[in-house]
Amino acid sequence: MLEIKNLEVQIQDKKIIDGLNLTINKGEIHAIIGPNGCGKSTLANALVGKNDYEAKGVVTLSGKDILEMEVSERAKAGLFMSFQSPPSIPGITNYKLVQHYSTEVQKYKKDIESLNLQNDWASREFNEGASGGERKKNELLQLLQANPKIVILDEVDTGLDVDALQMVTKIVNEYKSNYGWLVISHNTKILRDLNPTFVHIIKNRKIDETGDITLLDRIDKQGFTNG
Repeated sequence: MLEIKNLEVQIQDKKIIDGLNLTINKGEIHAIIGPNGCGKSTLANALVGKNDYEAKGVVTLSGKDILEMEVSERAKAGLFMSFQSPPSIPGITNYKLVQHYSTEVQKYKKDIESLNLQNDWASREFNEGASGGERKKNELLQLLQANPKIVILDEVDTGLDVDALQMVTKIVNEYKSNYGWLVISHNTKILRDLNPTFVHIIKNRKIDETGDITLLDRIDKQGFTNG
């Protein structure tokens, strides 16, 4: 579904990613891990088209070249990204935002309940006064309404307590077969709980090594060195 070939990304003339290749199919969870500054979040930001990220190469989603698309067009094509630190939007309610891409009210209410969010969540201003855990749950709530093709979770564990982490794990495992997943984290424990199909180490500005979940054991013991 998502195919990345020879991706190069630079920010203000500094090349962060050089020659990265990756293919993500429906039902697969791809974990991206690596040392600080290796380009994990840069990869995510380049895929969704964030400003100042100059990307070259070939990136297709269901055969369509997304590098030629605006941010909103990439979202409509089926690309969804969860923020590390989700913002608040005063004056816009949680449901008002969701209405732009879903009108299934009953599903929205059911998902609010399943995520253990407050009963008045739909009418509250978007993330206003929400805790870090509630904001991350709101990202998952949007995901379930958007029904994308590819889901990017960037540092999904940031600001979450144990209960919220368990909720994230539950949602990902429950909906694993619905989407293709790209999960970026430095936390090997949360990645183990998600049981990724593939684990990729980013080093030297590209994917340096790919393995299964056992690769996380080596990382815990040796760090990001080749064993």
